[in-house]
Amino acid sequence: MIQNRRYRILCDERAKITSGEKTDKGRPRSLSYFDVSPFPELVKEYGDKPEELYLYFPSDNIPDFFNDEYNLYGSNNQKKRSCDGVTCIHRIPETVNGVTYEAGQESPCVCKDLPEKDKNKCKYVMYLKAWIVLLSTGKIENPLCYIFRTHSKNSGDTIYSELEKMKILTGGVLRGVKFQINVRMVAGKDDAKKRFPIWSLQSVGMMSDIRQQVTAQAHGIIEEVKAFEQEEEEPEDLTDYAEKIKELLVKYYPGETKEAKSKKGKLVKSWFGTTDWEKIKSMPSDVLKRSYEGLEEELSGRLQEVEPFNEDEDLPFDEEGEPVETQGGEG
Repeated sequence: MIQNRRYRILCDERAKITSGEKTDKGRPRSLSYFDVSPFPELVKEYGDKPEELYLYFPSDNIPDFFNDEYNLYGSNNQKKRSCDGVTCIHRIPETVNGVTYEAGQESPCVCKDLPEKDKNKCKYVMYLKAWIVLLSTGKIENPLCYIFRTHSKNSGDTIYSELEKMKILTGGVLRGVKFQINVRMVAGKDDAKKRFPIWSLQSVGMMSDIRQQVTAQAHGIIEEVKAFEQEEEEPEDLTDYAEKIKELLVKYYPGETKEAKSKKGKLVKSWFGTTDWEKIKSMPSDVLKRSYEGLEEELSGRLQEVEPFNEDEDLPFDEEGEPVETQGGEG
């Protein structure tokens, strides 16, 4: 079997969920809500102008379902250039600032020094793949992921930061964690009368509930895998990380005082949903490993801080260099 196979996530091809639309004249216009009109099942659950949706992600690996880049398209919708902020890939022959580039040529980013409204400047785009939860059942109905798309780099940075933060807090797990994505309108830095949509993402519930959900999900996955295994494997030694967790707790809360025991008990309960050490020792080794790493981060106080939200962002522009029209007021 091929090794290092790429994980492909099938998505609903009816449309992409955005916070924008085209006017009758074909010009872009911002919306203060998520446009779910192509999806009757979502309109039924969330209404026709939802400002928030509830999601689950299909993988623990962020690049599997999150992607962003800079692109430049021509008038015929042909991609002229793509860029990761460091290196530009020129898809067709072009001349920028007097320098000629051939099709397929790579060069240092040519966009960063261009004025914001320059027609040769690449535009940001982010794609996010996720299942959407039905409010009436709290479950996923459509087995295909929905695709979200935004041209707001502020939104992309905010969503990516939240995903990275949650991976730290859960020991690397994102599957099974329920998220809420919402949109709000903010004023432009040059003209407060013009407003545009910013997306944000946050987990649902307290960390003790989330850790318990993650642990329960891991138990279910392991049992399903075992049911389909055809070859017998030697049982894994689960005691190593269990003992490491014990040692970690003793390191930060030494002694047998009532206070130390109470703090250790509360911490174990919040991470594993139980204080029964035999149950904890029987948990899958990967769950114990992730829990140990997350617990160590929490106790050592080395959790990374997410960069504060910055509302100061330029309005998106169309290919003629004109700012988008807005709709929806305060949103």
